[in-house]
Amino acid sequence: METVKERLLQFLKAERISKAEFARKMGMSEAYVSTMRKSLPEARVAKLIELYPKLNRDWLLYGEGEMYLPADDKNRDEQKGSGHFVPLLPVEAYAGSLQAYSRGIDPRECKLLPISIEGADLAIPISGDSMEPVIHNGVIAILARINERAFIPWGNPLVIDTENGVYLKVVRPSEKGDDYIEACSYNSQYPPFHIPTESIFGIYRIISYYYPVTTM
Repeated sequence: METVKERLLQFLKAERISKAEFARKMGMSEAYVSTMRKSLPEARVAKLIELYPKLNRDWLLYGEGEMYLPADDKNRDEQKGSGHFVPLLPVEAYAGSLQAYSRGIDPRECKLLPISIEGADLAIPISGDSMEPVIHNGVIAILARINERAFIPWGNPLVIDTENGVYLKVVRPSEKGDDYIEACSYNSQYPPFHIPTESIFGIYRIISYYYPVTTM
């Protein structure tokens, strides 16, 4: 199977973008591009999609669909102009531990966040340091729900909505069997733990990040 790196290089070739130009725009060294491993940190993926909005994020990360987003999407510019809003849930995906129950939250009662990204279902603030240095405390994750019964993108950071709270973790198959998933942190100070699938209300993939503007 192709890796994220291989698909990224395909995109650069199709766009006739040199590694040097790509590295400069991404704020990384050309050597990093040449020696990068199979994938990219989530923060870099978010910046990549911001720089190249016609690139299909699902194709890049998972090999799903085509390289480019459909051109007849009712014109993305129109969507930006009309304003697309997603509910910002009043709970935090605590990177280190349980934060709050999410069952019973009515999206209609949530603050709306203007997001010009197709497929976004909701947004949630991220708190804690267990996903450092890849995902930072204070950012807002823009989420799209997946059908976890059909497919789970193992090895990727996902937001897991459970009866015990909301977690942001890298999800892997559990050694306990199909009735569990293993939730892992980027920060090695936080040990992995196992979540029973029967306690999961929903699983969401991160399609982008929103960085709130702070004022002094």
